[in-house]
Amino acid sequence: MRILLVFVVLLFFISCKQTDEPKVSSEYISEVFDYVYAPGQHSALATPTDTAFFIGNPDNHTKFVYLGGFGGYIIAGFDHNIPNHASVDFEVILMKSSTPEPAIVYVMQDKNGDGKPNETWYELKGSQFENSRRNYWVRYFKATSDTTNITWKDSDGATGELKAGYGATNSSGWWWQSTTADSITFYGTRLPDAYENTGSNGVQFWIVPAGKYKWGYAENNSGDDYDATTGSNKLDISNAMDESGNTVSLPNIRFLKVQTAVLQQAGWVNEVSAELRGAREIK
Repeated sequence: MRILLVFVVLLFFISCKQTDEPKVSSEYISEVFDYVYAPGQHSALATPTDTAFFIGNPDNHTKFVYLGGFGGYIIAGFDHNIPNHASVDFEVILMKSSTPEPAIVYVMQDKNGDGKPNETWYELKGSQFENSRRNYWVRYFKATSDTTNITWKDSDGATGELKAGYGATNSSGWWWQSTTADSITFYGTRLPDAYENTGSNGVQFWIVPAGKYKWGYAENNSGDDYDATTGSNKLDISNAMDESGNTVSLPNIRFLKVQTAVLQQAGWVNEVSAELRGAREIK
């Protein structure tokens, strides 16, 4: 009986010790809650399971997440609140070999403490804020065959096409397989066209002019906030804005939404579409 009692007490002690051990938080993204690829040339490569490449340390994997054209997004979260420091607070890590394809970053708190992104999104202000279109939407329509293009219309009343070309053999193949409907609508802020054709005599040479996207965006290796060592854009929670464009004061954030924000098809460069590898807290 005494031996049994000693065993029970010992088991209880071990159990309490394990429970009392502090949880070690990760500086990287711990969970992805939603991911939708917008029409683009990489639709055949983008799969729902790619979200695994946005979680944890990007050095532990070699792949990344395709967001597709305007509107494509990923929603993810850390396992703890990220404090708003005096300077930069976190970084979004991109595919190092990519050209600038600016994506807007939205942030959210976890005020109700349920660990889910079900509260208010705040857009992080960037250098092209004055030239962006807020409360914008675009609706894409699935191509009816390999020889027809994906068409779109937007909240400004404009229409256009995603034309098959470099990087893909047909526009119908640009429709993500996980999008089962014949149309899809994306909402967000639209940034100005990023690329300009500086070529001549019929030769295309597309570039992002120096200084056009200086700071505040993900997947922007031409920005002043780009760190070539980590392959990331460093961002500041203090740049958070409400839906009217007014600055808001957030003591911390828990969740991120990164969304391709340029609606442009730049010749052989094709649609502007962000590719990402994760995000990390900066302490």
